[in-house]
Amino acid sequence: MKLLKFLFFIFISTSFNIYSQENKRIYLEGDVVKIPVDLINDWPFINGEINGVKGRWMFDTGNSKAFSIHSKKVVGVESKVVGSGFVASGQKYEVLEYPLIDQVKVGTNEHKALKNIKGNNFDFLEQISPSVIGQIGFDYFRGYDMKIDYLRNELTFYKQKENFENWKDIKNHKNYITSLPYFTRKLDNHPMIKIKHKGIDLLITFDTAGGKGSFTIEDSYFEKLKKEGDIENFYDEPGSMYNWSNIKIDERLTVNLYGMEKEDFSPAHKPLEITEKNTFTLDHSFLSEYITIWDTKNKVIHVLEKK
Repeated sequence: MKLLKFLFFIFISTSFNIYSQENKRIYLEGDVVKIPVDLINDWPFINGEINGVKGRWMFDTGNSKAFSIHSKKVVGVESKVVGSGFVASGQKYEVLEYPLIDQVKVGTNEHKALKNIKGNNFDFLEQISPSVIGQIGFDYFRGYDMKIDYLRNELTFYKQKENFENWKDIKNHKNYITSLPYFTRKLDNHPMIKIKHKGIDLLITFDTAGGKGSFTIEDSYFEKLKKEGDIENFYDEPGSMYNWSNIKIDERLTVNLYGMEKEDFSPAHKPLEITEKNTFTLDHSFLSEYITIWDTKNKVIHVLEKK
């Protein structure tokens, strides 16, 4: 349990390192692209390789870059130090830039001659999967909407087209539940919505690589909701993980969340310009219960029943 908590904190912090601008390009080809995904301890991974070195990419929408390479898995390739970063536990690392990576695979999708790709040491992610070769981030599906379907273990990407809306008829889908318009602040890869739960204002964010999920809350509200039964311990023994019951997201969607990590402070909040004291990050506990479609063109997340 302590391992997962440690990894969650440091993983979030690494998603927001300030990198130099890399070349912008569209990586996906075709109107609809499906990529298999495997879940390991609540984290999504995609099979792939770098210059013939096979392994797994962690899929992290909280990372804005298309690729962040595990420097230990790239050998014999020219690189230069372009900065430094740190994890929440205080460890520092060098940020590297690779002027040219000859070949990268993500599932069956192959990309060649990638320029100015960033990387750093991701040893801490090897505690989840020893075969990790880096992270796939938000810019990988630039120009596409995304469907997350953990029931079928797949991600599906839909090309955004001018004068055409992918989801204009989504409300007619037999599994449709609701649509959640979202906003962003400093970073476009972090959808946010606001809700009210029993008179408490909550800021909700969405991410694919934060374990089961997390929350911050003022002590008075925390004690109130525990007393009323909305919050219960995840384990029999008291700890830092809790279950939340009957959270009304909107008029059509009420959710139960399990194993949510209580944080006194989140290192993610400052770079996201989050000043609210009561927050949720919805991750595996939410995403595994529904099929979600991230319409990044119109800033809406559509929620479907998991069928």
